Amino acid sequence: MFMSKKKSELFQYILIMKKEKPENINYISFLLCFISWIFFLYYTYAYGSFSSVLFWVNWLIPVGLVWMIGVKRKINKAITYKHPLFVTGCLWLLVPGMRWIALLFILFILFDHQARHPLEIGVSDEKIVINTFFRKRYEWNAFSNVVLKDGLLTLDFKNNKMLQREIIRHDINESEFNGFCREQLDLR
Repeated sequence: MFMSKKKSELFQYILIMKKEKPENINYISFLLCFISWIFFLYYTYAYGSFSSVLFWVNWLIPVGLVWMIGVKRKINKAITYKHPLFVTGCLWLLVPGMRWIALLFILFILFDHQARHPLEIGVSDEKIVINTFFRKRYEWNAFSNVVLKDGLLTLDFKNNKMLQREIIRHDINESEFNGFCREQLDLR
């Protein structure tokens, strides 16, 4: 997407990058929940605590996973496994000595949320900001070249790193954008 130049905005250009399909994130989420479920079953078997809260609440994990798969098939949309991950993380709080794993599940939920949002790159006359989980800010003097050609943005850093991403929409005036970037690079 493209936002026109306005003096009141922080960025002259905001580019929305194409996002990869989140299927790998779904597989990892499913696998984390499933492995945790197996661990909880083993834990209750090893300690003979079949009447414990952990044993009975543990069955929420497969129910939640099957429900999510059913929802995905029914509505045929991208779904997240945030709820089963949250339930699984809460169940880790019931396992003595393993409560710290709940924090890992909370972090994974946060990273999952960020990974599903399109990557935004804001370009201003002062800097370029890449909106990731930990926002990255680069001054113009960090770049040797910034080019948008055929819907592909190339950020060429002076330290020989390069970032290339495809933008979602191609309604940006590439020659105007490239002229703006050349002007900023020449000023530095």
